Amino acid sequence: MSAGRALPVKAPAQKKAASVGSQRGRKRPGDGEMMEPVPPPLPSDPTERAALFASIDRGIADAQAGRTIPWEEVDRLTRQKLGLPPA
Repeated sequence: MSAGRALPVKAPAQKKAASVGSQRGRKRPGDGEMMEPVPPPLPSDPTERAALFASIDRGIADAQAGRTIPWEEVDRLTRQKLGLPPA
């Protein structure tokens, strides 16, 4: 685990209000487009964070070692688990 992962979680920085001029070019979600999904925050509990990062490290090591599952198999297992029809 890298030293940066052991640091406590900091609160997100507060954003300043954007000026009217900078908002003119933006689209709002009501324009027929959806906002991008926001991932859940990282856990603040150090034990949960360590477990999460260890799991990520194991997954990266598996991928680098060539221990992967074909997409078709992942799709089939996921559909089976969620009770969805086959593709």
